[in-house]
Amino acid sequence: MNAAFFWYELRRPGLGEAFVGECHLLFQAIAQRPQTYREVLPRRRRALLRRFPFLVFFEAFDDRVAIHGVVHVRQSPSVWPNAW
Repeated sequence: MNAAFFWYELRRPGLGEAFVGECHLLFQAIAQRPQTYREVLPRRRRALLRRFPFLVFFEAFDDRVAIHGVVHVRQSPSVWPNAW
């Protein structure tokens, strides 16, 4: 997220803040209803940001959600396991 924040902020001031804000909104939505997102492995799911091309990988437990990574969709899927 940090690298993406700086990349977007250098392109247009305020865009990095918008990226972080959208991430936080998605984190809140995930925390409220983790089961609504696509399961990619047992208990492990992914969600897509709306405005930015990033996937959020997370694991849903009974009492909490663990965010494991925020990955650009154009990165090779071979790096996605590193988000776990």
